[in-house]
Amino acid sequence: MDKQPIELSYPFRNLLGFLILYLFISPFLSAYPRFGVIAHFILSVTLCLAVYTVHKQQGYRSVAVVLLMVVLVFYWLGIYDVISFSEIGAYLMMDVFFLLLIVSFSRQLTRSSRIGVNEIFATLCLYLIIGLFWGAAHALLYEFNPGSYAGPLLESGGEHPLSVFNYFSLITLTTVGYGDITPQSPGATALCQLEAIIGQFYTAVVVAWLVGNVVTDRQQRQDG
Repeated sequence: MDKQPIELSYPFRNLLGFLILYLFISPFLSAYPRFGVIAHFILSVTLCLAVYTVHKQQGYRSVAVVLLMVVLVFYWLGIYDVISFSEIGAYLMMDVFFLLLIVSFSRQLTRSSRIGVNEIFATLCLYLIIGLFWGAAHALLYEFNPGSYAGPLLESGGEHPLSVFNYFSLITLTTVGYGDITPQSPGATALCQLEAIIGQFYTAVVVAWLVGNVVTDRQQRQDG
């Protein structure tokens, strides 16, 4: 099957903008219950925008819409503590939703035959979505076992520490590791190890893929 370029750039551009906005603003707002709802709203909008980046082939987008509805219901129920297990359900369904995004973005990128603005936006979105995937995974483990993680930043994260775990996830993904949050259980250390490995693999593979496609594209232009 011939490779095809990604069809739309604006959904990826808009998604990237909201991802960065959410990751930047949520730590400031989550500490204040009165304004924390703004961060929750921005995340909800970000998840909605993500649906439009999912490829329509093989019913991916239809599945994404269904998952999004479930995620939003559990997420907002968890914010107001309507159901006891709503936060666990929200984090679990978020991981399923993010996993679908990761698969969809990866398929679209691997089918692209050129490197342009579309591909750059999609590549950056994919990296941040991987970070959010692991952030929800860490938050889910924390809900099951609060002793899995410790640190002064976590203690001040409030009732809904998702933004703290998103920070911890991105720090782990980039292998920076400031030490303000640390794993305290075998399950937590396993997640951290796997995330750090994936972060390094992603960087190596994406750089190789970008360079390879750029070189191929230049050769084709010269031959043409």
